[in-house]
Order: sequence, then structure tokens, then C-alpha cells
Amino acid sequence: MVTSIMWELHNNTSLLFLLIGWVLGMMMGIILSPKIRKVIRLLKVWTRRYVGVTIYNLARLFPRDNKLIVFGAENGGGYRGNPKYLFLHMNTDSRFRCIWVLKKKDVVESLQNEGIEAYHYHSLKGIYYQLRARTFIHSHSIHDDFNRYLLGGATSINTWHGVGLKKVWGANKNTFTYKALHDKRPLIRFIKSPVVKTQVAKENYVISTSDAVSSYYPETFLTSADNVLPLGQARNDVFYINSNEDEAVPSWIKENKVITYMPTHRRFGKLDADLSVIMDLEELDQFCEEYGYKFVIKRHMYSRGEIPTLRHVHDVSQEGIDPQMLLKYTDILVTDYSSCYTDYLLLDRPVLFFCYDLEVYLQQSNEMYFDYFEVTPGSRPTTFAAFMQSLIEIAEGNDPMQSERARVRDIFYSHENQMPVAQKQVTYFYNHIWNVSPPQK
Repeated sequence: MVTSIMWELHNNTSLLFLLIGWVLGMMMGIILSPKIRKVIRLLKVWTRRYVGVTIYNLARLFPRDNKLIVFGAENGGGYRGNPKYLFLHMNTDSRFRCIWVLKKKDVVESLQNEGIEAYHYHSLKGIYYQLRARTFIHSHSIHDDFNRYLLGGATSINTWHGVGLKKVWGANKNTFTYKALHDKRPLIRFIKSPVVKTQVAKENYVISTSDAVSSYYPETFLTSADNVLPLGQARNDVFYINSNEDEAVPSWIKENKVITYMPTHRRFGKLDADLSVIMDLEELDQFCEEYGYKFVIKRHMYSRGEIPTLRHVHDVSQEGIDPQMLLKYTDILVTDYSSCYTDYLLLDRPVLFFCYDLEVYLQQSNEMYFDYFEVTPGSRPTTFAAFMQSLIEIAEGNDPMQSERARVRDIFYSHENQMPVAQKQVTYFYNHIWNVSPPQK
């Protein structure tokens, strides 16, 4: 066999040179200085980015089907959130074909088993429909929810996934996008500009909830003020109506008084603290026993770790319970900097902000659009002892923050969005984006 390979190399000069080049490359990689290796790594990154730019611009040449709508959500990982509720409204209209494209194969399989048309984003059909659909309705970004390079020439309707404090994407100084757009060197801005363009579709709409929120969305989502639509959050409709979603909530949550802890992530989970260190779970369990509560922990999808299950303390982070449904059946919400509390204000129940690392969070994770202390209507303990004291006061019926909750709720949600909004959103899309009449009921 070795003789055969040597004979082949002898007769094939190109193959011989390729082999020599590969061996030399391996040797160079070993002996090159860190600086040169860094340059090579950057060249690889930028080569990959510009291959993506090329694909994105080629995708613009594909004819887009106005009647084909692709839905995606939760970084391509879930059938939930605002897109789900818009899908349920639209999927009954035979004039449109509504399909899901997702990154998680098990979610795709689950939807297919339910009879919903769904494809993996890198399957042949998934790629085809990303190249053919005119409209993409999603919850994060075209990069997070789909293969963004295939969406050149498409229309994005970003429903977003919360109304939060944290500066993200185009407004966050730590992101590639912000650095690219604000670099003082014109040449660097020029080089990075085509890559930034691949992060948005040809036409980009984003859904807001109030004038105050709309004011910072153009910078955040790289779109014009005219394309910011103050139409509310469709996922919050479940707060006002009972549906099949209620039946999926475990009975032990519906039948007990519930305190839910929903902390946000720190640098995509990299800086998250161990919950069993910042909280005395045994003491919490004893509190629940005394006051008749269940303490439910729902960590951010970027967060990891295991929480020991106690009699009244339950970690449901991996159980797939819809966060909005959990909020609906929550009596007291505990959070920190998560946007979940702005939705929860629609229910007008007590909120407690356990902000034990606020200063570090602002320095190392995210800046905020608002002064934290101006828009958090609840106690803000920084130690576990103070947290427990606040919790006991609320459990004993001391809730002096009702008017403050109303004030802050009106900042994040205009009055017309403090009610079911999904039908209003769909009607707007028909009339102003697709220019067809809404279906007759």
C-alpha cells in the first residue's frame, strides 16, 4: 500500500506539492510566534465573514415568495414566545403558507409530530425555505433564529422577547456591531460595514410596546423609526384569556401560592453566580413551609448549574414550562435585571428585585437604557438577609408599591398595549406590510 501511495505521488506532482504544503503548514503552525498565529486566526475569521457576505448578497438574487412566511424563536431553539402566538393566528389563513425553521432537531421533530410544518435550518428544505420566503417573523435576531446569510432580500419582523432595561445589540458597547459602527477609523468601519449589513434583512420591522421603548429601538435594532411598530407583546395575551396553554401548566403550580425567581444571565452565563451560594435554600424552604408558598426557580436559558430540590423549592429551568404561563400563575416575582418584570407588571402583583451584584453587572455585563432605581417598583435588597425580610413583609400583606407599579408599567407599556394585542398585530401586518385584506372572521 505504501509503495502504491509513493508511486501515485511520483506520478502526480500536484498531489505531491499539496502534501508538502500541508506538512510545512503543520510545522509552521507549531513554530510560529503567538503574534503570527493571531494574524492567521484573524485571517480565518475574516475570510469566513466575507464568505458569509458573499452568500448573503447572492441570496438577494433568489425570487422571494410573498405567500411564504417563516417563523423562528428563542435562538432557533423553541416553539414559543411572540412568534408562536402570531403563528396560531395566521396559520388558519389558507392564502399563506406558514412554516417553522429551527436550529434544534428535537423541537423540529416535536412540531412535525404535532402536524406543524417545520424544518431544521441546515436541512435541504430548511435552506430552501430560508432562500424563498419573503417574510420572517421571529423573536431574537436573524442571526440567532436562522442562518442570516440566507435572508438577503427578505423582510424581518422582529417581535423581540421582552421589554427590558439592558442595552443590547447595536446599543451595547461590547458587541461587534456597536464597535463596528462607532470605530473612529474610517477604513475599519468600511471593512466591517458589509458584515454588519448581514445582521439585518433587506426590510426590518421591530415591535415595540410604548413611545419610551420605541425611542431607543432604532439604534438597538439598526432600523428606521418608521419601522418601529408600537403594537405590544403577543405572548402576553395569555395573561388575559384562558387557552390550551393553561392546561399544560403543572397542577402543583396552579394550585399553590407561588414565588418565582427569574434571574437574568451574566455575559451569556459565563459570570453567573451559584444560586446555592447567594441564597440559603434551606431557609427559603423553611419560609415556604411557614407561609404556605412554593419557591420556583426559572433560570435564563444561557444559565447552567444544578439546584437541589427541597420540599418547597423547585428548579423548573429544564422542564420546558412557558415563562409567560409561569408568570401568570406567580403570586410574587423575584428577579434582578431581567425583562420578565415589565411583562409581570401587567398582572399588577408584587415584585422583589434581588440586586446583589448591580455594580458588577453594570460594569461587566450590560449597561441600561434607564436608571435602574427609577424603573424598578419594588424592594431592592442586596443581601440574602434583607431579601428574606422583604419577602416576609410581602407575604404578610405589606404591598405599598401598587402606584409605583402602575407608573412604571405605563412607561414600558402604553395603555392600548395593556390588553390582548396579537390580533391587532396580525391585522397591521396584513394592511401595511403585505397589503392584503385580513381574513373575514
